[in-house]
Amino acid sequence: MVKQDLINSLVKAFPGISKQDMWTVVDALFESMAQALMQGETIELRGLGRFKIKERGPAKGRNPKTKTPIYMPKRWVVHYKPAESLSKRINRSA
Repeated sequence: MVKQDLINSLVKAFPGISKQDMWTVVDALFESMAQALMQGETIELRGLGRFKIKERGPAKGRNPKTKTPIYMPKRWVVHYKPAESLSKRINRSA
């Protein structure tokens, strides 16, 4: 599912809201989540999972094309942990 699919399904679920208004709502939601993560906050959506920022340490890598070693500095990444209820639902339907 991409953003467009999400908005289309929300418009069908809430017929009183226009597609343009739904775009605004979804954009505001995503921006709010991004801002919270950039401030180091954890986002917990019950039934879906938890998003938080983790530091990934420096590492040695290799350029796959030239095979030359490269250094990758430490960086911050978004970590997602699914809710237990979601994992159970997925595994029941599989």
